[in-house]
Amino acid sequence: MRMLPWLLVRLVIVCSIVAIILLLVSQKQELTPPQHSREEAKGIDTKSRQALPHPTVQVLGKFPHDAKAFTQGFTIAKHGQDSYFLESTGLYGESTLRFVEIETGKVLKQHKLSNEHFGEGLTLGPNDKVVMLTWKSKTGFVFDLDAKGRNFALQGEFKFKTVTGEGWGITFDGNNYAVSDGSSIISFWDPTTMTETRHIDVMTGLGTQKVLYINELEYAKGFIYANVWYQPYILKINPDTGAVVTIFDLSDIIIDAGVDVNSGAVLNGIAYDKVQDVFYITGKLWNAVYKIHLIDSVD
Repeated sequence: MRMLPWLLVRLVIVCSIVAIILLLVSQKQELTPPQHSREEAKGIDTKSRQALPHPTVQVLGKFPHDAKAFTQGFTIAKHGQDSYFLESTGLYGESTLRFVEIETGKVLKQHKLSNEHFGEGLTLGPNDKVVMLTWKSKTGFVFDLDAKGRNFALQGEFKFKTVTGEGWGITFDGNNYAVSDGSSIISFWDPTTMTETRHIDVMTGLGTQKVLYINELEYAKGFIYANVWYQPYILKINPDTGAVVTIFDLSDIIIDAGVDVNSGAVLNGIAYDKVQDVFYITGKLWNAVYKIHLIDSVD
């Protein structure tokens, strides 16, 4: 019987090792690029881009960003004349919600999620409520935002359902939350019940090609702007039909950022400042945020 404690110790060690391995595998899944054609399998081929208006991406400025932040969600919070970033970050054991100073990239306030949650997108909803998703936990969190005090407090959590069972990006269109799950689907949730009321399929090629891996979302000027996982594009999407009306190519910005996309440092993060009519964009593990104009002929 004296050997029993040692058996228990060994069992605990083995279970701990298995748990660590599973955690590392999950992290790798998020960092690994899709194993198929970079464009055709996602519905963003050359013909689709050529058929749409030729837009312009104008860089207006560049600001510091935490290069260790695995950026998942990105939006603007305002108090009076002051603006700040709200940013969510991912990875197990490292997921956070942050209040960030735009000009310096300084993290002014941070809330860390518990280790079992992999943080995903966030948005600012009604009554200054910050909603943040998780990747595979099917759990969302609601925070009260105090922009004046540059602070937020956890109010509660909720369970959600998506087509893939995952949470990716989220934005608020003034009436409903729009949510991506890594597929071509964007679901619209009632802000009270957090359940789906309708959905759209994101399509290019005159409605013939689905765009997979829709990621971070931002609602601006009547359209949904979306990152696509491991792609250098921002899509401008009609929220009623799912049609992609413009494809903005940010390849030059990715080159300027000097990041290794294949290591997971992908374009991900769109924040719109409606007062200035500008976008701020960044990526996972990027050391910079870019202030840009996205110019096209589609209104």
